Amino acid sequence: MGSKLAQMRRNFRLTTAAALAGLAALAATPAAARIFYVIQSGPDSWTVMDAQGVEPVPGTVFRKAWAVRVQRNILAGDPPQPGYVRTLSEYDCDAHRTRWREFTVFSRSGATLVSKVNPNPEWGPSDEAGDTYAAYRVICEGVGGGAVVAADSVAKVVIGLMGAWDPPPAAALPAITAATPVAPATKPGAAAAKPPAAAKPPGAKPAPAKVTPAKVAPTGTTAAKPPPAKAAPAKPKA
Repeated sequence: MGSKLAQMRRNFRLTTAAALAGLAALAATPAAARIFYVIQSGPDSWTVMDAQGVEPVPGTVFRKAWAVRVQRNILAGDPPQPGYVRTLSEYDCDAHRTRWREFTVFSRSGATLVSKVNPNPEWGPSDEAGDTYAAYRVICEGVGGGAVVAADSVAKVVIGLMGAWDPPPAAALPAITAATPVAPATKPGAAAAKPPAAAKPPGAKPAPAKVTPAKVAPTGTTAAKPPPAKAAPAKPKA
């Protein structure tokens, strides 16, 4: 149990650090910057409040304001898909109670998933839920209980928080180059292998053998006769 609790605390710190790092990258124009409170209202959710968006409810002592709850898994599916819920609530700071008037659920891309108006708003305790109590403290106690950031709009804050749950980009693999083939080494003194004879193209006819013509004596001439043999000298009679 102790190891599981320690892991949950570690994940909480890592998520908080990642979210704050993403919000630090928000660049707000000084003239258009607004102050937003960012409170982690659960292990996988954040509540964003506009510090300048609190309004009185006419004819009452109540106050009303919009709150945006950013969730890691808006549809409870697998894999998780971030999204956010924009809720208009009323706050009775003297009696420590709240009631919601309407809400709209959005996907990460901004598409509307669910929208509902409360037909019978009823009061409930301010600490009924984590995001409700976080918003109550901002409205009635004037404390954020988390980070205070400046941005041009609440949309930029929401986008930065949803990006904190994105997995880190995969490292690029090194480029693979083709290896140059290397000829095998030959032993010293060995004769170099002769390259194979080039193959003849199919259909080629063999070259005709050369025939040397026989020499013929010219017409009208007579072949020379060999000289006559010399007769042996006659022996004298006895």
